[in-house]
Amino acid sequence: MIEFVRTSTHLATLSTALKMIREAAHPNVRPMLDFFHFWSGMSKFEDLDMIRLGEIAHVHFQDILDTPRELIDNSGRVIPGDGSAPIVSILKKLAEKQCSGALSVELFLMALQQGDPFDVAARIKQKCEAVMRQANVL
Repeated sequence: MIEFVRTSTHLATLSTALKMIREAAHPNVRPMLDFFHFWSGMSKFEDLDMIRLGEIAHVHFQDILDTPRELIDNSGRVIPGDGSAPIVSILKKLAEKQCSGALSVELFLMALQQGDPFDVAARIKQKCEAVMRQANVL
């Protein structure tokens, strides 16, 4: 999988990543989508329309604090449902595009890393399932 990164000087947007991957035309290379890099970077919601059916192989799932894009960093990644990104709309669009690969929560908050693993996982599961139900993907 190739993940675009919002701060990259080459692959910073979904549209650029899709273009490069399609031009490479290698059967073992597919795009992935990270909600953080997608929503806090230069990509636009409309870019999701460029995704071909079944094209996205993996998704990093998180929400983003309501912070100016210029100031956001990894500490702005929060549990789905705790931020301000339109994650329900993004999930609906990914379902429309028949994304069926892995959906993994990716968070870097120290409070979560230092928390009780069972409690943290239970909280993340509860919040993710609520958001996924809203999007009609669960």
